[in-house]
Amino acid sequence: MRASFTSAIAFLGLAACVSETPSADPYPFVGSWDCGVATFTFTNTTYNNGTDTYPIRFVARDGRNYTLRLGDGSTIGLGLVTDTGLTWISGATSDQFSCRRVN
Repeated sequence: MRASFTSAIAFLGLAACVSETPSADPYPFVGSWDCGVATFTFTNTTYNNGTDTYPIRFVARDGRNYTLRLGDGSTIGLGLVTDTGLTWISGATSDQFSCRRVN
């Protein structure tokens, strides 16, 4: 458990080190993802947690990992993004969910 927490914190810290200009092409995480607790949906410019939609203000990329800063000031991490799965990580609580693509 401690390794997951440490990894999550290190991963979310990447935003301070890596920056990315806005993408004209869809990011690999764009789409809907079943994360067990809810279906999360991403566009290039928004994130929906199953209840509320937030603008994405900043995206940092490091390989297959992404850090997103949202319009409400929160940060989430998307780790090991593939065509079929990703790990969602909360910047506030370090909660992690394994997610599978639903579209």
